[in-house]
Amino acid sequence: MRYSLLDRANTVDGTPDATALRRVVERAGRAEALGYHRFLVAEHHGVPGIAGSAPGVLAAAVGQATSTVRIGTAGIMVPDHAPIVVAEQAAVLAALFPGRVDIGLGSSVGFTGAVRRALRQPQDAATAREGFADDLAEVLGYLRGGADGTHAPEAPEVTMRPALATAPPVYLLTGGSPHSLALASHHGLGVILGGPDPGRVDRGGEDAAQEVIVSRTVAVAPTREAARDLVLPEVWAQVMSRSTGAFMPLRPVAELDEAELTAQQRRRVDRALENTVYGTAEDVSAALHALAARTGASEILVTGGASDPAGQERSDALLAGIFA
Repeated sequence: MRYSLLDRANTVDGTPDATALRRVVERAGRAEALGYHRFLVAEHHGVPGIAGSAPGVLAAAVGQATSTVRIGTAGIMVPDHAPIVVAEQAAVLAALFPGRVDIGLGSSVGFTGAVRRALRQPQDAATAREGFADDLAEVLGYLRGGADGTHAPEAPEVTMRPALATAPPVYLLTGGSPHSLALASHHGLGVILGGPDPGRVDRGGEDAAQEVIVSRTVAVAPTREAARDLVLPEVWAQVMSRSTGAFMPLRPVAELDEAELTAQQRRRVDRALENTVYGTAEDVSAALHALAARTGASEILVTGGASDPAGQERSDALLAGIFA
């Protein structure tokens, strides 16, 4: 089983956004030295707690700072761009770093109405996603040259530049819905499977997804309590965002007083912690192997931001010790 990292460029309370971006690049270099398979970055717009708004640009910085680890996105959000722009971002990365680029594509739209307006999207989130399947096919048509009628309804009218001899591998981000899995199978895409309880993806048969990667928040520390302290700030920010509508920068764990939570917020924190993997190396190894067995995954994509950079660095190293 392979292990990879997804860094969303979480910001930390009191620290400039630029620091978060530089830490992403520095972490990628350490991940390469530790033997991680991929290092991926994500796309979020107008989120106070996340500095990673342009994954194509950030992935290029990661690629420049590394030489062997696979790099890419998880993902570029197709509804946020014209299909040719998505394909161009992927193509530029693949041309600059041949043979080690992976492109994850998602269907998420702006987090709030204001962000959707800024992205020129319909105000209703469901309406903003309606054209995703057609746009995905168009992106693949540009990347693959429109030569395969199964993958694109017709050859694109415009030839994308830079032209590629071989398209980079493309993965579909999904929570495991049958529609998304069928779409990935139809286009011959791997899947990056998220959500609180991903089920098993059957890879048998001609139309099955080529590769299954399961994403999960993971933290490893010398004690289970210390690992919980690593994941709690992001869980806290997620829970508070449901009350405030804004995902804020991560706060140091010492500033978080769980006694101040409402009963509903405490239940949400507990549920979120149940859906993370944290603990000692032995705890985490057992949990991740069970997750892979349950889902049929060939790879674990480790997610999760931390307000303690040193603790996250130690967690990455301890996890690398598991798969080494």
